[in-house]
Amino acid sequence: MSFDDLPELPPLIHPAAKGYAERCMAWTREVQARERVTVDVAYGKDYWQKLDVYTPANAKGAKLPVVVFFHGGAWTNGTKEWMGFMAPPALAYPAIFVTANYRLAPACRFPGPFEDCCDAVAWVYRSIGEYGGDPERIFVGGHSAGGHLAALTALRHDRLAARDLPPAVIKGCLPISGSFDLRIPGSTTDRSETRMSELFLSNSHDAEAASPILFLTHQSPPFLVTYGSDDFPRLIKQAEEMAAKMKQRKIACTVLRIQDADHFEVNERCRHAHGEWNRTVRDWMLQIG
Repeated sequence: MSFDDLPELPPLIHPAAKGYAERCMAWTREVQARERVTVDVAYGKDYWQKLDVYTPANAKGAKLPVVVFFHGGAWTNGTKEWMGFMAPPALAYPAIFVTANYRLAPACRFPGPFEDCCDAVAWVYRSIGEYGGDPERIFVGGHSAGGHLAALTALRHDRLAARDLPPAVIKGCLPISGSFDLRIPGSTTDRSETRMSELFLSNSHDAEAASPILFLTHQSPPFLVTYGSDDFPRLIKQAEEMAAKMKQRKIACTVLRIQDADHFEVNERCRHAHGEWNRTVRDWMLQIG
């Protein structure tokens, strides 16, 4: 899908989300007009199973690290065109930046969107060399629902193995404002929590299979967990719980709290090459590499 081929998406839940989506789309249009990008590369047969590959103009044949990034939208909305604005700072690292779609709920419930993310990573592993990328240095990330899916993809080694991918195919995970525990308290009155149960999960038993925090092992890759100081309280709590659990398990985890940023601003600031997130990611990736 190109910008001219995008279907109409359902209304967004949060009042601030509409403005966020519009700004991200506008910035991505500008980026695609000036950067080198291959759009709508199919990694599956469904309309939504496509990705965009942004590559540095002066890579000179080097094998570059790859960042695969998944959009947010409460699992029911969003598109890869929301995330292209993040490409220029990544290209300057230098790295290749891939933004991928996945099928949306409720038309496709869990585990469908998660399986799509695994398939996107499998495509990158097998094909990114044609674009100058290094399949041995793949990092995954995402914002909001995309952060949840990225974390689950990085931790569910069983689903990666089912695609004949090596256990350490993902070298690091970069979730921004993601959910890490989808087990919903029975007394919750949070509409976003109940929406997740009603629209994303196929049944109540899926909550455990969809919770990244339950899949931490000694094989888990390093995480850079990012959230805004003014983020949704439940996501701040989950980020801190995830980091504490990783520390307890002796899994490398860096926490980045972006000051004076809400759930949407924390992702929007990723467009700044010298901003805190990009400076941290660049150094973090180099350390891991």
